[in-house]
Amino acid sequence: MPLINLHTHSSFSDGTLPPEKLAAAAAAAGVNYFSLTDHDNIGGWRALGPLLSARGLRWCCGVELSTRLHDSLHVLGYGVDPCGPALLSALEEFRRRRVSRMEEILSLLRPLGFSASMADLEAAGKAPAGEGNPSRTYGRPHLADLMESRGFVKNRKQAFEKYIGYGCPAYVPPRGPDMEESIKAIKTAGGAAVIAHPGVVEKVLDLGAWKDMGLEGLEAFYPCHTVRKMGEFVALARRFGLGVTAGTDFHGPGTGREEMSGFEYDPENFGWLERYWS
Repeated sequence: MPLINLHTHSSFSDGTLPPEKLAAAAAAAGVNYFSLTDHDNIGGWRALGPLLSARGLRWCCGVELSTRLHDSLHVLGYGVDPCGPALLSALEEFRRRRVSRMEEILSLLRPLGFSASMADLEAAGKAPAGEGNPSRTYGRPHLADLMESRGFVKNRKQAFEKYIGYGCPAYVPPRGPDMEESIKAIKTAGGAAVIAHPGVVEKVLDLGAWKDMGLEGLEAFYPCHTVRKMGEFVALARRFGLGVTAGTDFHGPGTGREEMSGFEYDPENFGWLERYWS
């Protein structure tokens, strides 16, 4: 049975593998339908598409937008034009807002005993921007890793639980786009907008309103969803006239989300994506 995995990250955002190694990992795991969905960044797609095609994988250009409504309310975009000027401009703005948030978090950490700058964070990055490539997307996971590398915390989990997670002394709310802005950015780029990991944000779901904004899908198949919950999300999507997608949220070695795998491809569930495959 073919496998599908439409939710992965590379070192252009908070993953640890460069795009070429991501392609190799997907092929080795037997994934047949694939997408890279870096946070607010499509730089990894500059080289990835041909690598996937050479390995016999079908793929669609993807991205994941982090909204301001909730730390985990993210919108996946599939089939977007990676060269579309409107999308590139929007992503640049979203990354600028991320930097603003990170700078405020860093300022709150200083009185707590941890001193670092954005330059320190960028210097520790695994994928600095090369010539002609967009900047890497930085977020709290990168800061948590820097805190760990300096011995301030034991691991990424402790950084979130003690300092930078919701309700902690150095927490700053997200500053990304709202839902309408997110969906519009994806649709303007020719893509389909899909809610990521709905089980994580079930209490804030407003599918009716978002469908009116242009939402087209729900990531029903996700590792932390039970089999029962996956079935419920498939039924919920159908009730609202939405398609469903599947992804593992792979981030790479050392992240806690390091197993490349996929879900069985069922045309009944995923056939609506046919127009986006390359």
